[in-house]
Amino acid sequence: MNHSHEANAIRQRMEEVRCDLDRDVQGIIEGARDMRDWRTYVRNYPWVCMGAAVAVGYLLVPRRPAAMQPSAEAIAELVKQSRLAETPLVTPVGKARDLLFRSVGNLVIQGVSAYVGQQAGKHFGKQSASPTQDGQP
Repeated sequence: MNHSHEANAIRQRMEEVRCDLDRDVQGIIEGARDMRDWRTYVRNYPWVCMGAAVAVGYLLVPRRPAAMQPSAEAIAELVKQSRLAETPLVTPVGKARDLLFRSVGNLVIQGVSAYVGQQAGKHFGKQSASPTQDGQP
């Protein structure tokens, strides 16, 4: 009689372990799905994502070329040598490419900023609207 009671206890414990294992595997699968989804990172770490977006935008948007401030003597010398308008500083293709990169970069930054702002508003709106567990604000 004692052996059948022990066997039943072992079977019951094995069934509990199987159920726990199934729940753990499901939790791991859901965690892996969350890790693949970029929205999870934005939801959990909005300020880090916004900083990363700003850094990427800063690196992608081309810098303005430094303006030259030549002296009057240098301009006169260039005019004498007829080299003042000999070669353009930026080709039309370069201008179009720069304009395209700036436009796309600005659109990306605006989109990311709007999304992060929207998510931050939702996140902070939920925090301020939900009461604490004690029922006290």
